[in-house]
Amino acid sequence: MEMNFCRRCGKPLTKAAKHMYKCADGHTIFPNSSPTVGVFFVTPDNHVLLSVRGIEPHKGMLDAVGGFLDGEESLEDAARREIREEVQLEPDQYEPFRYLTSCYETYPYQGESLPIASAMYWTRLKGDAQLQPSDDVLEIKSVPLYEVDMAALHADDIRAGIRELQRLFQSNEIKEKR
Repeated sequence: MEMNFCRRCGKPLTKAAKHMYKCADGHTIFPNSSPTVGVFFVTPDNHVLLSVRGIEPHKGMLDAVGGFLDGEESLEDAARREIREEVQLEPDQYEPFRYLTSCYETYPYQGESLPIASAMYWTRLKGDAQLQPSDDVLEIKSVPLYEVDMAALHADDIRAGIRELQRLFQSNEIKEKR
């Protein structure tokens, strides 16, 4: 990500190192990644529930439930909030999150490619809980875990999460429910 002006004083920035900029007033600015979370819901018959993006960027493509952290949230707090906003579930309706992987990605926003660091998780629904599309989710699709079309996923961080989920299930690190 290229930066042009200091966010502290507004003066022009000069690139001092790969991820460090300086201005004439001596301020040092780092273009750090914004943290995001994504959660995959796995059904008892090992389908993964994927959201369909209802807005740009990537409208109509498959995604995990999740998004950017707000303010001083932890990764898990952000995941719980995003689940509440996007699919209308409360924490007592799904099992505790299980970590999958993290990865770097860029997110297109207002003509820029913003750097993001994504933490990916998975969980299972409890009882008869159902995901209800809301906020920026158009619909929910149930796809057999091993038949996910990687080209239909909107970004590499989502693909990395699905690949890791598939790897864990194939290696028997996760006991499949039948």
